[in-house]
Amino acid sequence: MITILGTGQVGRVIFDQLQMGIPKSKILLVNKSGKVLFDLPIGTEVLKADVTIPENLIPIFQKSDIVFSCTDVPYQIWDNFYPLLSNAMSEGLKQSDAKLVFADNMYSYGNRKGQLIYEDLPHTAETKKGKIRASIINNFEQNEVNGKVAIVKASDFIGCHIDKGIFGMDFLKRIYNNQTVYLPSSINQPHHFTFIEDFAKAMILIAFDSNAYNQIWHVPNADAISQKEWIEIFRQETKLNIKYSSVPKIILNIVAFFNPFVKELKELSYQFEYPYLVDSRKFISKFGNIATSHIEIVKKIIQWYNLKLTE
Repeated sequence: MITILGTGQVGRVIFDQLQMGIPKSKILLVNKSGKVLFDLPIGTEVLKADVTIPENLIPIFQKSDIVFSCTDVPYQIWDNFYPLLSNAMSEGLKQSDAKLVFADNMYSYGNRKGQLIYEDLPHTAETKKGKIRASIINNFEQNEVNGKVAIVKASDFIGCHIDKGIFGMDFLKRIYNNQTVYLPSSINQPHHFTFIEDFAKAMILIAFDSNAYNQIWHVPNADAISQKEWIEIFRQETKLNIKYSSVPKIILNIVAFFNPFVKELKELSYQFEYPYLVDSRKFISKFGNIATSHIEIVKKIIQWYNLKLTE
């Protein structure tokens, strides 16, 4: 059985990809509510469980062959949630034959100040969230279960079903309502964004390759372009007059005093102060370049959003 922990933006896309590629596989969805906001085929089970509790997670791992971990919780509770989750997953791996594919980001590497980000870098981030992500990786190693774990890392997400993110739902609502879009820091720095569908495809390819475990993988991205260049592609494809402005770091610091989410986001502002460049040659050499082009990404987002507006 295939299990997906978390049914947010990543979990949903992985589920959709599995349905297209392995339609008859038995899939268990696990979240805190036991409910999902999208249609499920007959026979798909949704289990309500607190995945930070080992007693809940161990039996789930014991009846699973592959577990995709793609939980998504607010930044404000990361320091409580993820240490407990990583401990529970380690116990699940110890007491089962399951393998784990863990959805991760680039935070654990810290601020590279424009240098290339590749898989062999040490996890020496100095930010709060970077340290939390590094501790998850270290936890797998300390519990000696990393041989059954594949860690798949993405840059900032772009794509359909994105709630948070520079080009997520708030961005789309604003451009279609002729409102100004506010972008972080320098809008001219090249930045790799990860198309969420490419990320799901990569997770699945890695999951079913027995030689891909005990490794970290970076998902391929379309060429790094600036936020300004992304805006231009959205403008061309939507024919909208998109108004935008960059948010200086000093303004971000002021807003952080009043907004808990912005306060958590502030420490990640370095990602847009320098070029943000991810090396994915390791993945490409083994699985091929699965990166979707910039224009195709934007076309899919627009098609999805317009369909959503008619629902």
